[in-house]
Amino acid sequence: MNICVIGCGAIGTAIARAVESIPSIENVYLTDRSQECATLLQDKLTKVQYVPDIVPIIDDIRLVVEAASQDAARYYIPLALSAGVDVLMMSVGVLHDESFRDDIYRLAKRKGGKIYIPSGAVGGIDALSAARLEDIDEVTLTTTKPPSAFEDSEYLRSIGIIPSDVRVRTQVFEGPASEAVRHFPQNINVAATIALAGVGFDKTLIRIVCDPQVKTNEHHLKARGRFGEIDVVTRNMPSPRNPKTSYLAALSAISAIEKIVGVTWIGA
Repeated sequence: MNICVIGCGAIGTAIARAVESIPSIENVYLTDRSQECATLLQDKLTKVQYVPDIVPIIDDIRLVVEAASQDAARYYIPLALSAGVDVLMMSVGVLHDESFRDDIYRLAKRKGGKIYIPSGAVGGIDALSAARLEDIDEVTLTTTKPPSAFEDSEYLRSIGIIPSDVRVRTQVFEGPASEAVRHFPQNINVAATIALAGVGFDKTLIRIVCDPQVKTNEHHLKARGRFGEIDVVTRNMPSPRNPKTSYLAALSAISAIEKIVGVTWIGA
C-alpha cells in the first residue's frame, strides 16, 4: 500500500518517520510548499519520496494524509476523493464550512472514498461519538495553552492581545466552535473534531485560555445528556517542532493509519 502525506511540519514529519516501521506501507509520497523541507526528510527516510504534485501519482496511492493547513485541505481532499482515494485529515477546522463539508461528503459517497478524522489531541471523542446516538444536552471544551502557542494569532492581535505580554491566566475567546476554528485555524482543530462527533459547530461551546504558567496544551471536554456525563481532561506536551501542535495529535494520526492498514479497530 502506498500513501501520500501532505505537509512536512510537526505532524507530517512524525507520520513519515513512523510509517517506516509499518510493513504494509511500501512507499510514502510527500509534498510540501517547501521543497527543501521535503527533500531533507526524503534523504533521511527510506520509504519517503518527494513529489511536487500528487496528480501524476494519484492512481498509485490508497490514502492521502493531509497534515498541512485548511487551505491545503480545501485543495487536496476533493482532489483525492475525486479519484476514489481515501483521506485522513488533520486540519479538521475547515469542515466548519458547511458547503465544503457537504461537497466532500457527497464526493466521497459518489466515488467510494472514505474520510478519516482522528481524535487528535483530545480524549473522550469515542465516548462523545457514541453518546450522540442519544440526546446530548450540552458540550463544552476549554482549551488552555501557553502564550507561545498563540504567537502568530491574527485574531488576538485584532482584539489588542499580544500573547507574549500576557502575565496571568487570561480567557481570550468564548463562543461556538464555528467561530473558534475560524479565528484559531492552527490552534483548535480539536474543537471541530468535537463538534463533528457531538452536537455540531453552532451548539458546541469553546473557551480558549492563554496561561503563561502552563507547560502543556490542556483540553477539558465536558458533555451532559441522556447517556450521563463526560468529563475528560487531556494535558498534552507541545510538539518539539511546533508549540501550536500537541504531540498527541501526531500520535493520533499515526494510530489511525495503523488501524486503516491493519485488521483491528479499537474504540468507537
